[in-house]
Amino acid sequence: MQKAICVETIFTEFPFEERLRLVQEAGFECVEFWTWQDKDVQKIRELCTANGLQVVAFSGDQEFSLVGAAEREQYISFVRESMVVAKVLGCRILVLHSNALGENGVVLKRYDELSAEEKMENIIETLKILAPLAEKEDIVLALEALNTRVDHPGYFLCHTEEAVRIAEAVGSSHVKILYDIYHMQIMEGNLIDTMTRYICWIGHIHAADVPGRHEPGTGEINYSNIMRVLEGLKYKGAIGFELFPLRDSMEAVRAIKVL
Repeated sequence: MQKAICVETIFTEFPFEERLRLVQEAGFECVEFWTWQDKDVQKIRELCTANGLQVVAFSGDQEFSLVGAAEREQYISFVRESMVVAKVLGCRILVLHSNALGENGVVLKRYDELSAEEKMENIIETLKILAPLAEKEDIVLALEALNTRVDHPGYFLCHTEEAVRIAEAVGSSHVKILYDIYHMQIMEGNLIDTMTRYICWIGHIHAADVPGRHEPGTGEINYSNIMRVLEGLKYKGAIGFELFPLRDSMEAVRAIKVL
């Protein structure tokens, strides 16, 4: 089980490229980020090689939504581009979302005219098209449920069970879920039981404390217990610490490291 630092939220006091060096100096070997569109992918590859870092995940979508059939062609095309970037970076996890997200995580289009059943069907249909491509490239598509109470009002996929139902319907070893501990504590709680029940569907994990989305130890989640449970479940993936430091990044990474 690897710990990854999200350089979109940690070490933001420094230029993006310098953050990779700081991750290595802090004693971590894995990083993740959000979109690749605004970044120099070749430079990231060079810096990761120089610092002995592995990119474990990034967003495979951004501008288009899974819930809307009208965007299906554009969505698939964008994910295919993301797969090319993933191969360049040696990254095996692409994070997917039900709705396109803009600045500060704002949902760009809600598709309120569609029923929940129609949205589910559209997601499943698109992922069934993408699954063979992911299998061919050996890239895991990790579907992320987010909270709608604090951060992402209007986002469709907001519960673990729904995400698992979609993955089951697609029926591919390369379509999993991303279990975000922060988001799911807000939406449903029952973290350990949920992770235990669905561990075979979890391809990636995100972590931050509640409330505030800060480092472990600042809120209500017992991360020491969660880490012990994941070890007992033999979870082999990465945990991406996608959090906003309460005071400064060095203090935050120290809290992550001692888990």
